[in-house]
Amino acid sequence: MVAGIDLNCDLGEQEGAEGQQLDQLLLPLVTCVNAACGGHAGSPDRLQWLADQCRMHGVIFGAHPAYPDRAGFGRVELQLERSVLRAALVQQLQLARQAADAAGIRVGRVKPHGALYHAVCERRDCAELLLDVVRQELPGAAVCGRAGSLLPELAGEYGLRGVREAFADRGVDADGRLLPRGMAGAVLHDPLVVAERVLRLVSEQRLICAGGVELCVRADTVCIHSDTPDAVRLLRVIRQHLETHGVQLRPY
Repeated sequence: MVAGIDLNCDLGEQEGAEGQQLDQLLLPLVTCVNAACGGHAGSPDRLQWLADQCRMHGVIFGAHPAYPDRAGFGRVELQLERSVLRAALVQQLQLARQAADAAGIRVGRVKPHGALYHAVCERRDCAELLLDVVRQELPGAAVCGRAGSLLPELAGEYGLRGVREAFADRGVDADGRLLPRGMAGAVLHDPLVVAERVLRLVSEQRLICAGGVELCVRADTVCIHSDTPDAVRLLRVIRQHLETHGVQLRPY
């Protein structure tokens, strides 16, 4: 049995009191938070609240930058000039750093969101741009990307630690890429099925993809999305199932 696994969740994405209440329920259940920092969602006030909550609960505070696309929630790849994208990333990481500084903690991780996540995991030019910005703005932060993709492997060339990620609540294709939302099997809902899926991933490094093919996936962290239906119950069941089988939950 493996020693442990990191659980992460994207927070600060749903506005208003209801969104903050959801964040408050999810945050203590994970070991790392990816805080929306203004690209696709989020605000300075929510960032600060999340940083303060991470300090209180001993959870890693991470930045969750995205294409500057609040209307599309960062899920569509934007064709931006390199300088424009760089400026947007710098601004978002600086906002996250300011919140962390005010809370007396540091930004421990950077995980891109949505279409930017897919771009930096698949395209070297995008990955290098992100890594260069992280090295400049948050040199002590780790960088999170899909297990088996370019980004976490390239991070070391920039003096950064790469974190390999898998997803509890999302289906993948035979290449380990996330199935497009809206496709059958793209979002997984059954807590017991998802919990067993995560346990097998952690203990055996095996993941069932669309079509029933088994993949070998070596992951350092597992993501549960805050907008997955009944995310709080899903995360509680996953935690309980892992702990029952002797898996320690710890930040990576």
